Amino acid sequence: MVSIRTIAGAQLLLAVLVLGGVWLLLPARWVWVDLPATGLGVACLVAAFALWRALPWAIRVARVVLWAELVIGSLVCSLLAVSAAQLAGSYGPVGAGGAALLITIAVLCLPYLIVFPALQLRGLGQR
Repeated sequence: MVSIRTIAGAQLLLAVLVLGGVWLLLPARWVWVDLPATGLGVACLVAAFALWRALPWAIRVARVVLWAELVIGSLVCSLLAVSAAQLAGSYGPVGAGGAALLITIAVLCLPYLIVFPALQLRGLGQR
């Protein structure tokens, strides 16, 4: 059985990864990327804090945040895959390099935004 503190630590890790990735690693600012990612990162911080402090509403908030992570993660990975397919199909060998980069990013997002939230939801479901 997964402990609440483990889930809180995973949420804190995801918050650091999302906020650091958006605000430190992205070379340009796009409102339609910055706002949802920052919102998700802050929501993960709130869930981590609530779970760590064992607040009465912590598990409900964590479930909502984990479902949001799954939805956003599925959307991001799907959009990256569709963009990669469009690049490879439209630009041939030149687009294949960009498509490979987009697929690599999608594969790197997959465990953090889809697999870990699903496992955490399963752990919370046992409570």
